Amino acid sequence: MNQYKLIALDLDGTALAPGNVIAPETREAVVFARSRGCRVVVSTGRICGEAAEFAADMDTDDLMVTAGGACISRLSTRTCIERTSICWESAVRAAAAVERIGLSAMIYVGERLLLTPYCDLDFSRTKSNEGFLVSKEVLPSCAEYIAQHKVAVDKIFCRSTTPGMLDYVRNCLLTAENLRVTSSGSDNVEIMAPTVNKARALEKVAAAYGTDLAHTIAIGDSPNDIEMLEAVGMPVAMGNAADEVKAIAKKITATNAEHGVARAIYDLLTG
Repeated sequence: MNQYKLIALDLDGTALAPGNVIAPETREAVVFARSRGCRVVVSTGRICGEAAEFAADMDTDDLMVTAGGACISRLSTRTCIERTSICWESAVRAAAAVERIGLSAMIYVGERLLLTPYCDLDFSRTKSNEGFLVSKEVLPSCAEYIAQHKVAVDKIFCRSTTPGMLDYVRNCLLTAENLRVTSSGSDNVEIMAPTVNKARALEKVAAAYGTDLAHTIAIGDSPNDIEMLEAVGMPVAMGNAADEVKAIAKKITATNAEHGVARAIYDLLTG
């Protein structure tokens, strides 16, 4: 009998092939895993709407870890059912710092994605999927909106092609309380509540499906996957994963361009 009851898949750099698409090989592997009685869930830094779009394409199970673990969401309803938000004062300070520095940023608020006009222009160059388009709300200043409306912020995602800019925002937030700063790639910084990570959210998803993390496979590639990989029984790193991710993995699969997720699923469920 298969010892694994749950598989958690990161999206970017993992289940998504280059070009941010789900390859047929990955979709077929997910269907195979579910036919073997294994639940398959998405565990991503993306907002609920985007995660749901890719989860539906793969035909995964209903629950999803979204916003880097800040939310647990449902594919069937495209809604967050549980959120762990940044405290309001810290969210205002972080959003203001990001706007002041001039980084491109997306601010996650439940199922909404807040952007300034500049950020919308920047992200729209590379993001045209429906999940992004239906989730976004463009505002003159996201920091002012959060301050005035006391909005509960789940995550702030910042992107820059200049490493020095990312280091600068990290340094600006070092003294800020009630924040966790991580990344899902070399070109970004993610800001969340200090208790938020994919492992904590995935543990709740596993319990909802009647299993635990000891009987879970997790596949990822980035620093924001580390807690999740450390917590599960079978941590798998993509061939394109960061070195620190590979260092904690029990198995290293092929890259996302070589259908590494599909290869790992077949190897672990049939080996």
